[in-house]
Amino acid sequence: MSGLPGREAFTAQVGTTFAVEGLGGLRLERVEAGPRGSGFEQFALMFRGSRDPVGRQGTYRLVHAALGAFDIFLVPVGRDSDGTRYQAVFSRLVGEAGR
Repeated sequence: MSGLPGREAFTAQVGTTFAVEGLGGLRLERVEAGPRGSGFEQFALMFRGSRDPVGRQGTYRLVHAALGAFDIFLVPVGRDSDGTRYQAVFSRLVGEAGR
């Protein structure tokens, strides 16, 4: 797959794991849909990784068996006994405007 997958592609992968250099595996817990209109698609991805190490916010290369490899900006948003949660937020052109 070329480019960044869209919301529907990520939604189909909820519950699967993405390999992330320096963080190990991150499991995609959910996809949160934002408002859609004016040719934009907005959504957020919520991942969970191990408790340690906690990654800093920044751009990471994610690799997934079905979606391929791509870079996204991750922000650690919480840490508990189950691990560390990370979020990636997107607002992107779709349809004819996004080609």
